Amino acid sequence: LQEVVVTGRRVEAALDTTPQRVEIINRETIERTPARDFTDMLKKNSSVDVIQYPANKSSGIGIRGFRPEYSGINQHTLILIDGRPAMTPNLSVVNMDQIERVEVLKGPASALYGSSAMGGVVNIITRKSRGKPSGFAEIGYGSYDTRQARLSAGGKIAENVDFDYSFSHVKQGDDLKMGNGEVRPHTSYREQNHALRLGLDFNSDWRLNMNGDLYRGRSIAVPGSLATGTNNQTNKNIDRYGVDVALEGRIQKHNLMLRHFKGKDETEVHKKTSSTASEQPYLPFHYYTHTYEYDGWQLQDKWGWSDWGMTVAGIDYDEATSVAQYYRATGERRAPSSADNGRKALGVFIQNSLFFNNERTVIDFGIRRDRITTEIMDTPYKTGYLVGKARFSTVNPSLGFRQKIGERASLHSTIGRGFVPPAAFEMTTYSVTTRSGKDDVLSGNPNLKPESSITWDIGAGWNGDNWQADVTYFHTRVKDKVSRIQTGEDAQNRYFMYTNADSARIQGIEVEGKWRARPWLTLTVSGTHYIKRKETAAGVESDIRNIPKTAIRLGFDVNHGPWSGRLGVRHVGKWKDNNWIGNSSEILTYSGFTIADVFVRYDIDRRQSVSLRIDNLFDRYYAEKGGYPLAGRNFRVNYQYRF
Repeated sequence: LQEVVVTGRRVEAALDTTPQRVEIINRETIERTPARDFTDMLKKNSSVDVIQYPANKSSGIGIRGFRPEYSGINQHTLILIDGRPAMTPNLSVVNMDQIERVEVLKGPASALYGSSAMGGVVNIITRKSRGKPSGFAEIGYGSYDTRQARLSAGGKIAENVDFDYSFSHVKQGDDLKMGNGEVRPHTSYREQNHALRLGLDFNSDWRLNMNGDLYRGRSIAVPGSLATGTNNQTNKNIDRYGVDVALEGRIQKHNLMLRHFKGKDETEVHKKTSSTASEQPYLPFHYYTHTYEYDGWQLQDKWGWSDWGMTVAGIDYDEATSVAQYYRATGERRAPSSADNGRKALGVFIQNSLFFNNERTVIDFGIRRDRITTEIMDTPYKTGYLVGKARFSTVNPSLGFRQKIGERASLHSTIGRGFVPPAAFEMTTYSVTTRSGKDDVLSGNPNLKPESSITWDIGAGWNGDNWQADVTYFHTRVKDKVSRIQTGEDAQNRYFMYTNADSARIQGIEVEGKWRARPWLTLTVSGTHYIKRKETAAGVESDIRNIPKTAIRLGFDVNHGPWSGRLGVRHVGKWKDNNWIGNSSEILTYSGFTIADVFVRYDIDRRQSVSLRIDNLFDRYYAEKGGYPLAGRNFRVNYQYRF
């Protein structure tokens, strides 16, 4: 069957008529990937760059050389659920059980989605079961006394009503063990996910969809960096929810959609240990609470005005706020590290798609205007910052082209502009951190400009009977990139501030391929090699942090009778980052690593199966962030009953 994607045009379209590079991770691949959370699954199946911390449910990604991010309301990679904002900056809390597939769009998509889509878009497509009710129940047990329970069901429950529901509960009772054989203290956790969708057909033309998902994490043990030993341990509770209601319908040649969404992500942190003598009599104590809130709506029209053309146009509006409350050991409120802030964005977009020669030639061109207001809000107990608003307006165009050559080959190319306003903390923050005997003093810059980029790419693909392949070259130029630079040093302090760097340049090659070597064996590959990933700050050029020069993923999928399985291999090359353990102004080169995972399933009968998942098969000692090594070899055994 022809693969269909929605992210490239905001409406369903055949993948082989889409100019943008879009990677698809289907449900079968998700089920076969040993993963502790959504970030784990994504990094093992798509060409993304990652920051990930052990056990404490904090992680984020970057695409095409933009540094991975896991906090804040202005990021460079946009995360969507069914086309609306995921309403969390932290990918670790995304519910994997509700996912039907994931689409990863490479390159800027600001002409369609606005300011957070500079590097690309990750769009999570949820299940929409419309047939006879079915589902499964599953239990599992694994390393570190990990217990898991899952339930999923969906289908039509009346002539015009259908639903999907998923539930999962995970409890890790013991601390994890690293690849060097040592136990990582304070790394247990427990969590649960719920997701519910209800669909109502009014008639053959109009439909209402209602979606809600909930995450609850409790007693999430955060170990801190290796540099602090057991002196910086905290406990974390996370509550997150997201809801949306969408009305979809058709009037003649117009397909209309109106959606409202709302969500909240709250993290409460308690200090368990501390190296500060004055805090120790009060341990454990409430350290801080950080809350993100989201609200918005979308209006969209797909107009199929001809057999050879269509137009997608619409309006997006969203609000996001970030509020933090910090406390002293005695329970008194104190000032947070940065001021409370918010963002309001209104975007109007239009994209036209033209199809010629029986869809052998495709041209997409679009444009979007955004008006964004960044607000620095009144923040109790904080001084030394300005309350006020900054407004940014931007126009982002895009152009895409795809041409089939013969029956198998194709060429594709895109060019687009991206935009991200500066984060409020980059404009207002003030913090002091002691490292290597000196204080690092970091100050915000209220005069920051918005960051913008232009990216173009060109690629070639082949679609044969038993194998498909694509190779794409991309080039990104960024101006007014926000960076942290050192502005001075004296006997007691090092001084840093945020500034608009002169520029950044990113060039690379992406590969993707699939080969059905035998009826029972399929091989897949994807990867990115950066030819250049440099940023220039204050006239000094350096590598962009947390971006490996090369990352390659291989998958070997086997189906043979009642047996099925997958061997996944991920290689990450060397990468650079600040020395957060010692002198933070020092840049270190971190070693690359190769990780392998195994999934094996045996179907007892058509309803029952048992499976084994082994993560980090060769017990490698590795980290996605310096000072925060991840788990060594671990396993999980599951029993599933389908109904």
